[in-house]
Amino acid sequence: MTDVKICGLRRREDVALACALGAAYVGFNFAAASSRRVAVRESRLLADAVSPGVSRVGVFVDESYEAIAEACEAARLDLVQIHRRLSEEDVRRVPRPVIAVSRVPASGGAGPVPLPAGDLLSRCRALLFDAEVEGQAGGTGIAFDWGALARLQLAVPVFLAGGLSAENVGEAVSRVRPRAVDVASGVESAPGVKDRDRMERFFEAVRRSDAERG
Repeated sequence: MTDVKICGLRRREDVALACALGAAYVGFNFAAASSRRVAVRESRLLADAVSPGVSRVGVFVDESYEAIAEACEAARLDLVQIHRRLSEEDVRRVPRPVIAVSRVPASGGAGPVPLPAGDLLSRCRALLFDAEVEGQAGGTGIAFDWGALARLQLAVPVFLAGGLSAENVGEAVSRVRPRAVDVASGVESAPGVKDRDRMERFFEAVRRSDAERG
């Protein structure tokens, strides 16, 4: 099955539901500008609601290495997702395996998909593709042209984000065949408040797409 990452979690009951539905990853957003930001002290309680075997992912943008390390300890993070241009210092100083992020212009265009340098990417756990929207950092909740990824050959697993929902994730899985799909706003009734029905339909759409392609 294509793995599912439920991101932007702020409530213990939503963390528990994501795990019960089969999420492989749960994401806590520590980015200062995010409407789904969780404080370090709150992340401890959220981490307690994560089922065994489900990976905790911390999402960061411009946070310092000290802040990242504090969050890793408090939330017992397994992975760190970095929404900035990946550097050698990021890979070296972040205390958990890194999910790098590539931002694909939401407006389309014929240019190449921006990727981290190969020597850095090879040291990451995965590469997440999200839409690039001017003036917006972190996850965007906006879809981009998945065809831009069609000919990429990468040495690390691909995670797909950006405007996914129960209505389009099946097509996304079929076209991109990512290792994991990442959703936040597409399963919410309000920022940081997950909707049970939307979450259930999202997981079902992923499973249906996997079954159809065998």
